[in-house]
Amino acid sequence: MWKKRDPEAAPVTFGVGVQVIVRLDRTRFPESLVEDPIGVIVAPGELTGSSFYVPTTVREAVWEVAFEEPFYGLDGSGPHDSAKIPQGFLEVAPAS
Repeated sequence: MWKKRDPEAAPVTFGVGVQVIVRLDRTRFPESLVEDPIGVIVAPGELTGSSFYVPTTVREAVWEVAFEEPFYGLDGSGPHDSAKIPQGFLEVAPAS
């Protein structure tokens, strides 16, 4: 009944010091040529998720990411040196 885990598949873990790629939500700016920024998590996550009428079942960590290079947003805002990013938009950068 138990599903056997692939021993080579390492779990994705986020934490301070992890290099990440921020996957930008391009739904409002599909024609933007801005590349997904790369940075390092510099502050521990916090859980978010609340509702006035219905308790939420999904709580997502938010991490502060310092970018390698100043980042300009899809809307032209910036330059940003860092930002608070929900974990769902983060991907661990591949080791070089």
